[in-house]
Amino acid sequence: MTSSILTPDFNSYPSRKVENLTVHPLGLEVTYDDNQKTFHLSSDLRIHAVDDETTHQITREPLISPLDIPDDLSIKDAKILNDGAISITWSHPVTANDSGVSIFQPSWLYQTGLYGEIYHENDLEIETWEAKEFNNIISIDGNDYLGNKESFKKMLQTIIKFGVVVIKRLPVKESILEEVVSKIGTIRSSNFGKIFDVKLKNDPDSNAYTGEELLVHNDLSTREYVPGLQFLYCIENDTNGGLSTLTDAFAVAKYIKNKNIGIYNLLSEYPMSFANKSASSDYRIDLPIFNHDNKGKLSEVRWTCWLRSPLRGELSYMKKAHDAQKYFYKLANESRFKVEFKLNPGDMMCMDNRRILHGRTSFLGNSGSRWLRGCYMERDELWSAYRVSERS
Repeated sequence: MTSSILTPDFNSYPSRKVENLTVHPLGLEVTYDDNQKTFHLSSDLRIHAVDDETTHQITREPLISPLDIPDDLSIKDAKILNDGAISITWSHPVTANDSGVSIFQPSWLYQTGLYGEIYHENDLEIETWEAKEFNNIISIDGNDYLGNKESFKKMLQTIIKFGVVVIKRLPVKESILEEVVSKIGTIRSSNFGKIFDVKLKNDPDSNAYTGEELLVHNDLSTREYVPGLQFLYCIENDTNGGLSTLTDAFAVAKYIKNKNIGIYNLLSEYPMSFANKSASSDYRIDLPIFNHDNKGKLSEVRWTCWLRSPLRGELSYMKKAHDAQKYFYKLANESRFKVEFKLNPGDMMCMDNRRILHGRTSFLGNSGSRWLRGCYMERDELWSAYRVSERS
């Protein structure tokens, strides 16, 4: 029903049936057969109308702006057409050739009126996990990932929900990392390059290029925007040690919030200082370990122990901040929350770098070779790829 009517985007929405329309001085009230109601401001609705005269039919971007809308624009009439679409007659034309009538798809009105531009009915709520639950997280077979759209979509869903997925048994070759990751979106470059190789170096500019143990952390915590995603692909790994470690920092934060809200609040308020140590770059940032979005929901855990700068402030306050960060980090490295496993050649870890802390156990360089290739990406690349996958 009404599927032939274009929407102001390229998405498809579940069909909705309209029961009643009510025209108000400022806009339109729509009542649906499930008793939900949406409200649409006249001037805003006019800009989003997919008319030949006011919208580019290929890009679907408006050709008009708020400056083209008369201040006293209103809805003269609104009615439900036989195919279920909504026809609106405007009080004023907005261009010389404007017919003064716009047609809207009720499914688009429903979704944007209640949920914003995108709302997926699939369960994509974040689900935290502890070590005992890690094996329940879905892994993806590399052969399926490369050629199966459903496996690709399942991989995206798993990262969104659990913050991590492991793709197993990919072909073992240097180019495979970029080939696989580029299916999602654009790789973000950093001071380590577009693609970086994690292996022993004689002149390391990071502890990652040594055989030392790396307690769990996220990468580039010194940046204004910590990369949203990180990918680590194993090419060689036959050392004695060098096990990969992962912790769901959101699960640790949840535990702390339930056990000691005072510590949780302190970790959400104290501006921890981070600075990288390099002869060729100097990145610095002051932000709490726990960061929240504009709805108050935890959106980022920022922590790299060896990149933390000295505390500042009154002594007793610094003591509280020090004890709070130590408490958090002790939990993050305990067996209750941290898992250890071996990445085999052809395996790739895909992680939400603002949620999942990763590390490794120590290893001896003369016990074999260990070579991981890595890169970064933003979270919005993940969501964009998922939305596009939903269109099919």
